[in-house]
Amino acid sequence: MQEVSFIPGNKALAEKLINCDGNIFVLMDEHTHRFCYPRISEILPHKHHQIIIGAGEEHKNLKTCEYIWKQLRESGADRKSVVLNLGGGMVTDIGGFTAATYMRGISFINLPTSLLGMVDASIGGKNGIDVDSFKNMVGTFKLPDQIIIWPDFLDTLPDKEWNNGMAEVIKHALLAGNELWEKIQNVIAVHEINSKPFKFAISTLLPEIIKVKSQIVKADPEEKGDRIYLNFGHTIGHGLESYSLAHDSHPISHGEAVLMGMISEGYLSNKLCDLSKDELQSLIQTIRKIHVIHSVKGKAIPEIMKFVKSDKKRASGTLSIPLLKHIGTPIVISGISENDLIESVHFYNSLVG
Repeated sequence: MQEVSFIPGNKALAEKLINCDGNIFVLMDEHTHRFCYPRISEILPHKHHQIIIGAGEEHKNLKTCEYIWKQLRESGADRKSVVLNLGGGMVTDIGGFTAATYMRGISFINLPTSLLGMVDASIGGKNGIDVDSFKNMVGTFKLPDQIIIWPDFLDTLPDKEWNNGMAEVIKHALLAGNELWEKIQNVIAVHEINSKPFKFAISTLLPEIIKVKSQIVKADPEEKGDRIYLNFGHTIGHGLESYSLAHDSHPISHGEAVLMGMISEGYLSNKLCDLSKDELQSLIQTIRKIHVIHSVKGKAIPEIMKFVKSDKKRASGTLSIPLLKHIGTPIVISGISENDLIESVHFYNSLVG
């Protein structure tokens, strides 16, 4: 498992980047090109190429891959070249995938610029794209050469992106339980959400938050065992996100979908496992401080279930879902009925108001 490097300032970041062998191709979306690239342009090796793609999950598709591959080819990228993925989860997902497949694989570095990217998407070597609104349907397992965490980028994020990343922060804390869950609950309880003290407190916990995923991935790099625990909230969450991508002019974010999914799957944890009502309420109350509950339209639920049932984690026709036996004790449950899945979405809707 590739170790994660925490970089304290510009000088240390420059030293990391200047050691790259081969031509560097900086992949970024429109937003990170505008807000993040200027912060590092002067410390990048003098000869580097820029590849700019559209921002948003709707651009994480084969068409964008073809554009990236073409840019690499026309700019002379060879087997010694390096792709530097400068962006959030969408950029590191598609950047890792295109690098892993260009000329049968070239090196890449993840330099995440969002909270979501820092704590989750850039770590673990899962790279992929969406196909016909199905999340991450095509992808690879390939580790980046480096993962560089530079917290200064967090200053560039709007509040919406902080909330997006907090979904994965909360998920990691639910999986870890004990100390980290208490710390996250305390930060959310004590500080006004998205205030400077709140953001500073979360940034100081980044090493602990990232360690949760890093340890799980190190033990199970290709998701053949415990790595599936990291999908808590994502089975129903991806169904909601995929539906929104297919139908909404302004689709819900990945983080919002995961927050919704964690409430629904928290309900299933209470119904099907031993998660106590008090633990379920603790989960819900923490999420509600980040996420405003709004209804999932009843007419959308059948199609959401189609997305859920086509989930890439199905094996032999059976969908395995990670739930919580207790906070800090994940467990995988197989063969959950569609009625239970639908009931969990109705439970989420019952919290509106």
